[in-house]
Amino acid sequence: MKAIGIRDIKIRGLYLTKYAALSAVGAAVGLALSFPFGNMLMGLSSKSMIIDGGSNRFINVICAVFTAAVILLFCLGCTGRVGKMTPIDAVRNGQTGERFRKKSLMSLGKSHLGGTAFLAANDIVSSPKRYGIITLAFFLCMTLLIILSNTAASLKSGKLLKYFGLTDCHICVDMGDDVMSFMSEDGHENLEKYLADTEQTLAENGMPAECMLEMYFSPIIKHGEYESKVLTLQGTGTKMDMYEYTEGTPPQNSGEIALTTPAAKALKANIGDTVAVSYPDGEREYIVTALYQAMNNMGTAARVHADDDINYIIISGYNSMQIKFTDAPDDEEISRRIEKIGEIFPKFSKFRTAGEWVGDTTGVGGAIDAIKQISAVLTVILTALITVLMERSFIAKETVEIALMKAIGMRNSGIYAHHTARFVIVTAIAVIAAELLGMPLTRLCIDPLFGVMGLEMGVEYVQTPVEIYAVFPVTVLAATTASAFLTSLYTRKIKSSDTANIE
Repeated sequence: MKAIGIRDIKIRGLYLTKYAALSAVGAAVGLALSFPFGNMLMGLSSKSMIIDGGSNRFINVICAVFTAAVILLFCLGCTGRVGKMTPIDAVRNGQTGERFRKKSLMSLGKSHLGGTAFLAANDIVSSPKRYGIITLAFFLCMTLLIILSNTAASLKSGKLLKYFGLTDCHICVDMGDDVMSFMSEDGHENLEKYLADTEQTLAENGMPAECMLEMYFSPIIKHGEYESKVLTLQGTGTKMDMYEYTEGTPPQNSGEIALTTPAAKALKANIGDTVAVSYPDGEREYIVTALYQAMNNMGTAARVHADDDINYIIISGYNSMQIKFTDAPDDEEISRRIEKIGEIFPKFSKFRTAGEWVGDTTGVGGAIDAIKQISAVLTVILTALITVLMERSFIAKETVEIALMKAIGMRNSGIYAHHTARFVIVTAIAVIAAELLGMPLTRLCIDPLFGVMGLEMGVEYVQTPVEIYAVFPVTVLAATTASAFLTSLYTRKIKSSDTANIE
């Protein structure tokens, strides 16, 4: 084009016009699909969470325009190389046949690899920028899947119970109307007796267990000139060392209290300070002995001692009753016991394991699972498309080299293996890097979201090993290998006589 007098700006404009059309079509299709996809996720989440269902069409349009703009800016940067090209580059298809530096650090004579493996590895080492971009793309795809998998598994894990002010247990049970009888002046004593009777009944039926229940209320807590309405919890049937604290020691008696870090910041209080809690019958002073983190009330919460004498008329809510078996039953036995407990206590309903309770409470585990599954499908499609695109461009660029290989006797199968092995190596590197960095990147990306809910120190993430270390890697590797191999079959059209293009 330069040889016939077309200026650089016109050449760059040609490419920008082409990619503007491609990005516009892609953004339009993505925008159209974003609405049903968003509605599906809203439907999954709104079953257990109150979410604003207002229209976000304007935001979707802005995101689509932004995506197209990023593509065009990237294209603009890449076409800057047009200025460095001259008409002479059209000769020999851009190859001068001269090289003044060592092409690769690898040596065939010193290598213990087979011919095909050496050629593939040597190509990657010789062109680190070209294959580095492919590796980065595959790495980002794998990392996204791992982050979503870790997040979904954590949001459905019983290990998150402690962040909702609950202790570890096997089953969470809704008690029905029985809990209403505890919202009275002597409600605390009645609850203690109720839990003790339930434990005795379970033991008599061969299910020794500890029963616990968390009640909460929202008094005004003051510290000096600062005050705040704080969600305050009291567990019955629990011991104070069953809970997790980030600083200090658990409350030892009824005159001590533990605050979450956001609550302590709101009150400008610290360990050792005295705060005043307002009850209907007057204020009561407590010494702050510990700090902890929780997602209750966006992290602004407190916990009083289990023996503290509180008038349960002020109770504003409660959690499910927790049952923790003391004889360490397995999962199959727990399932059997759930059925048996339902027969013994017909008023009980909605039996859930700790993980199921967390999943229902957070409400977004199902939505993230759906996103993960869709992302897995898109990752396979994306890696396949990238592989096909890059392999096709490699074949076009290496036509003479492939013809030379055939001229010296290399079979088609060897060329297929050579081209496929390059992508297998690149994908393996990307997968290994994603596996190593998956958890740190999960913390980097997801911890701030939990921080908004009050967990400033993050959470204890849970992984699904089979999914992360087997299903995802094998799927991505299989998609890449199949795509590279099928695309490499195009090299059959290249003949040894094509070496005549070498000048």
